[in-house]
Amino acid sequence: LLQEDSMTDFKASVVAFEVQKNFANKFFSNKAVAKSLIDDTSGNLLDNLYKLLHVFTKNKKDSEKTTRNIIKIAIKIGMLQRGDKFSREEKANLVQIQKNLRTVAMTLISFYQVDHTYDRNFVIKYLTELETLLKNLISNHLTDKSVGRVEQIFGVVKTPEFLDSVYVPKKNSEMREIMGTVVSDLNCCLEAGIL
Repeated sequence: LLQEDSMTDFKASVVAFEVQKNFANKFFSNKAVAKSLIDDTSGNLLDNLYKLLHVFTKNKKDSEKTTRNIIKIAIKIGMLQRGDKFSREEKANLVQIQKNLRTVAMTLISFYQVDHTYDRNFVIKYLTELETLLKNLISNHLTDKSVGRVEQIFGVVKTPEFLDSVYVPKKNSEMREIMGTVVSDLNCCLEAGIL
């Protein structure tokens, strides 16, 4: 078991604020664009995703890196959208990304709540599509470093080892328990229209 202290001192909302401030200062002069893009519901989801990653990797630094990368990409896309930086085609791609993300979220919830429904290949297929769509969307606006962040995120979450640790009964009981909280957070995000 990991020490509880090392899993609770990471706060997604603090990272989100830092990223927004830095990104806004670099790319946007309009302060209205820089208002908070990570709400409490999303923050809770990200905090619990961090805990899930921390139990999986057993490495605080790697878990923080993945979670920070999720936050950075989400905020940058949100700020590009609010700054009206996307073309008509890119806006259509963003809608597709949102649909895929919603499908992935509902699938993850279903696989957790209904025993013996977990289909690893199905999840990996949707996560791979989501990764490709995200990289295509940001490649014209953000640096190669940001594209690398997307690759790093999916390099962890779409692996059979990670997914099996969450969904295969008795493979990792600690991750399974945290996934219950993540599922609850996903449901809250879906109900609030965030996902």
